Amino acid sequence: MTDYYSLDDTLAGRVTQSGVVGAFVASPDYVSSRPARALVKLGLLAGGGALVAVLNSFDEDPDNDPAVMVDQLRQSIGHIGHRAGPDSDTPAGDFSVDSPTRTWAIIVAAAVVILMTVRVDAAVQRRIAAFLRKRGVRRPNTLLGAVAGAVSFAAAEVSHRQRLAAAREETA
Repeated sequence: MTDYYSLDDTLAGRVTQSGVVGAFVASPDYVSSRPARALVKLGLLAGGGALVAVLNSFDEDPDNDPAVMVDQLRQSIGHIGHRAGPDSDTPAGDFSVDSPTRTWAIIVAAAVVILMTVRVDAAVQRRIAAFLRKRGVRRPNTLLGAVAGAVSFAAAEVSHRQRLAAAREETA
């Protein structure tokens, strides 16, 4: 099984991901202005993205070559540009080859779901932070960030170990 996301393949990568998650969640304790906080969060995402790019640039797995990946994609969905049917491996009714209107409707619906999830997450975080502040926690978002970072690291570590176990089973 090829893992195309090499940031998960190193302990440093998993720790970095968790640190970015923790800093992202903790930011309201340190930056009170919403526009400034948005810039800080954008900087955290850009830094995380840059780290992914740097770590991926050192990848020597030939299966991660973009040309190989595109070829694998073409083989898995049939020839790109062909309509679904007998000449294609793509089943009829696959939304990826249906009308552009349906495809854009799915993209817009996904964007709305993501936006609503982010807004609900922010509201829940504000309520939990207010509850913790009433209980005497001086920097509640920092506490939430530490918990989020720890949970993020634990999830990444479990996932990494499962991939290693699956890879061992494939080679055995």
